[in-house]
Amino acid sequence: MKRRLGLAVTAAVLAVILPVSAAGADPRDDKSKVDDRVKELQQEFEGLDEDLARVIAERDAAEEKLPEAEAASKKADDALSEAIETDDAMAARLTSAENAQSDLKTSIKDGAEEIDKHRTSAARIGRQAYQNSGITSDLAMLLQMAEGTSADGGIGRVDSAVRSQQRTIDNLSEQRAVNKNNEERLSGVTDEISDLKDEAAEAVLAKEAAQIDAKKKSDSLNDIISAKDDAEKTISDNKATTEEQLQKEQDEQDRLAKKVREWEKEQEKKGKFVYGDGELANPAEGYPITSPFGYRIHPITGAKKLHSGTDFGVPCGTPIKAAGDGIVVTSGWTGGYGNRVVISHGKIKGDSIASTYNHNTDLKVHDGQKVKKGQVISDSGTTGASTGCHLHFEVMKNGGYVDPMPYIS
Repeated sequence: MKRRLGLAVTAAVLAVILPVSAAGADPRDDKSKVDDRVKELQQEFEGLDEDLARVIAERDAAEEKLPEAEAASKKADDALSEAIETDDAMAARLTSAENAQSDLKTSIKDGAEEIDKHRTSAARIGRQAYQNSGITSDLAMLLQMAEGTSADGGIGRVDSAVRSQQRTIDNLSEQRAVNKNNEERLSGVTDEISDLKDEAAEAVLAKEAAQIDAKKKSDSLNDIISAKDDAEKTISDNKATTEEQLQKEQDEQDRLAKKVREWEKEQEKKGKFVYGDGELANPAEGYPITSPFGYRIHPITGAKKLHSGTDFGVPCGTPIKAAGDGIVVTSGWTGGYGNRVVISHGKIKGDSIASTYNHNTDLKVHDGQKVKKGQVISDSGTTGASTGCHLHFEVMKNGGYVDPMPYIS
């Protein structure tokens, strides 16, 4: 009795989205992990639909990847912020250098004009000297300027002329030195601008790469979150149906426990109670245990649920043997547990002990039949709410379900 929940599309979508893993991870590894988890879930929770088990496995995989994806996204965002900061800093340095270059060019241009002006002044002084005396000697020019005047006036004019000429020469030399220094600085700034442009181009590329990486990491994180949310919704949508199914199974178990207790009391009153040899044998000797007895949290309902027996991984059609001498309490169809055989083994150490064999393909005994230990009572199968060939074996002590292993180990 298999349930089809119409979850194939959801599971398929999740399978495509979820293999967003860390760099270098092989998506096939992710799928293999999910497949293994699906098997585990179906072994732990009998009757769990495969599509729903896959959604749960995908949800678990998303939750497992979430911290790593969040860390990767944050790291990428931090790298992007750093790249933007570097790009802005490089742009500011380049602007500053270009402004300095512009200022130096202006200063050099203005300096060149000053040099031309001082050259013109010096040339004018030279021409005046030549016109006055026909000679170019500075001493001759000074002597000529002093002739025909009083001593004080002539010397004063000579002194003034000398100072004027010296200032012109000094200004000319100073401006040449300034321009030379500015030209050297301009050469350095020009080289710096060339280097800064290269660095700025690299910073832009780094920023663009960081933007792409940050978006990729953010998209990966969002995909994982979306997959997890979608899975959670699917699980939530199936919670009520699953709770109803589990309640039916629990009611089934309770009815059986009550029936066994009543049957044992009735047999005891009639004096027909069969007493075995006090020992039980493994009904599936040599086959592995795929799911042990015990409580576990159901992945759909979140409630604690008892796995009331031990599952053995036996192939369909495997002969199943009675664990001990006894009488068949019931043999037939029981809904979620499929074709089931229940055998009462009488008293063992003062307690009433019975065993059950579930999900069989074929039953070989009937109600009220006496059986011996090791007698074939059924062939294993996957009937009822089963997701694969196996034997679900239970032991009941005084009408309650207990761990079978201490009785058959």
